[in-house]
Amino acid sequence: MSRKLLVLLALCAIVAIVAYKASGWDFDWALFRASLSGLRLGWLLACVLLTFATYWIRAIRWQVLLTPLKHIHVSPLLAITTVGFAAIYALGRAGELARPVWLARREGVPMSGSIATIVVERALDIILLTTLLAVSLVIVDVPAGSEKTLGVLKSGAGFVSALVVAGIIGLLLIRRNAQWIVRLIPFRRVATIVENFAQGLSFLQNSKSLFVVILHSAVLWITIALQFWFLLLGMNFKFSLGAATLVMVAAGVGSIAQVPGLGGGFQAAYFFSMTTLFHIPTEQATATALIAWVVSYGPTVAVAAIYMAVQGISFRELKGTV
Repeated sequence: MSRKLLVLLALCAIVAIVAYKASGWDFDWALFRASLSGLRLGWLLACVLLTFATYWIRAIRWQVLLTPLKHIHVSPLLAITTVGFAAIYALGRAGELARPVWLARREGVPMSGSIATIVVERALDIILLTTLLAVSLVIVDVPAGSEKTLGVLKSGAGFVSALVVAGIIGLLLIRRNAQWIVRLIPFRRVATIVENFAQGLSFLQNSKSLFVVILHSAVLWITIALQFWFLLLGMNFKFSLGAATLVMVAAGVGSIAQVPGLGGGFQAAYFFSMTTLFHIPTEQATATALIAWVVSYGPTVAVAAIYMAVQGISFRELKGTV
């Protein structure tokens, strides 16, 4: 399935859900408008600050992952991370390539090695995300009638975790047998790419580096959970940290399929989890889904745009990296 078709389906899904819920005469537009006002700005500001704290933690973790390839200061990695995530929000999942491409251009790191670190990053993120989901499913009491949805979440988390573990085992095998694999490749250019990719996985054989990266990942996702909790508190939801984590996991999974610049999957998954798991009124879930999208991603795009303007980087150049 092409990326354009995927994002189109995501857009159709969110439009269909909202249109279905809002089409009846019983849609309370007064509640919808009220949900857009009366926000608690202190909590929302704390949410934004933690958003940028997560980029700093990601930059530190990335520095550890890149050490076998090249030692790079945290500052440029922080800038590349912030702009890279802005690219994802503005350009869709194709923006994932912005970080390794920019790193290769600006720091001279081999492209395949840089991509290897991003692959490991995402694998660790999924493991920590599913771990948080598992803990939340155990400690959170959801309203009656949500058991079926919880069952789907548990099954999905188990399946994804199994896939990621299998993927990490595959990466370990590639790293340990890198020289043998490279010798089997008859094409010099391809062999070099594979060798650089395997070099980007070197930290997997260093127990100290592996422990540090896992520790950073744990701190990162605890911070992300707090960020989302503050977001919900800022929108006047009296959720526990565990309940906020459930919504965060759903929104994070939904954001995999999104329309460039508009989201779609994030809002749909947020809406679904709020209405299905916690029985939040349709109008309030719809309004706060829009707020959550703007607060979660708007500041990142704004800061990245300012940085790019100062550095003389055009949007066309950013788009050209993906």
